[in-house]
Amino acid sequence: MAERRRKRGFASVLHYCSFWIFMPWSLLAATLVASVALTARLLVWLPPPQLIRILPWLQSLAAGLLMGDALLHMVPDALAQGESIGRVGPHILMGMLALFTVECVLRALRTPGTTATFAHMNIVGDALHHLVDGVVIGASFTVNPAVGWLVALAIMLHELPREVSNAGVLIAGGYDRDAAFILTFATCGATPFGALLMAGLAPAAFLAESLVLAAGTTLYLACGDLIPALWANATKSRQRLAPALGVSAGVILMWIAALLERAVLK
Repeated sequence: MAERRRKRGFASVLHYCSFWIFMPWSLLAATLVASVALTARLLVWLPPPQLIRILPWLQSLAAGLLMGDALLHMVPDALAQGESIGRVGPHILMGMLALFTVECVLRALRTPGTTATFAHMNIVGDALHHLVDGVVIGASFTVNPAVGWLVALAIMLHELPREVSNAGVLIAGGYDRDAAFILTFATCGATPFGALLMAGLAPAAFLAESLVLAAGTTLYLACGDLIPALWANATKSRQRLAPALGVSAGVILMWIAALLERAVLK
């Protein structure tokens, strides 16, 4: 027993030492991933009539990307990190219930205004998603710097379409274009913060659980907030197919991103 504790303590020391050695590179990679939020600035340049026309498509695309991200990216990654199949369902439900509780609090505290609740929920869910991304990047650098850079590249591949569509969701929820850009960029600050958390708050065992919990929050955000709000905005005849086509396109894009990620990490 004493020998086992000594070996466990030695492994823990190695984990922390390896993290602090590669922490600057980990933070740099996390910051580069966060910088993809600048792509959301593209929406600010669109004239208002065109922006209003494509908002239902952006909302539906965001819902599909979130669903695909949860089921095709986060859950398989959690299983690869050692999460048991029997615990995936309960942890997804825990993540969904956690975000549902947050939404209940936000609705209870909400004052009359022009910003929809689903826009606030998108900010919360996106920040949590970026936090987990940072944790994953930080954990990868403790294993090997080369693996860390490959993981950062893989995460960047699926972040590009997500950030553009997320900015569209905020605009549809009542934020002006500049505020949507600022908030989209600010939530990405959780990525380097998540990398820092690997210094002592995210052992490898918790990494798998955090991925599945984040998958639950992501699924709730897509199915419980974005899709219901989408029906209210897709009112014109040309927009009636937006939910089906946009969600399908988002899932397909995330499926392709997942395939690219696995190809990069091989």
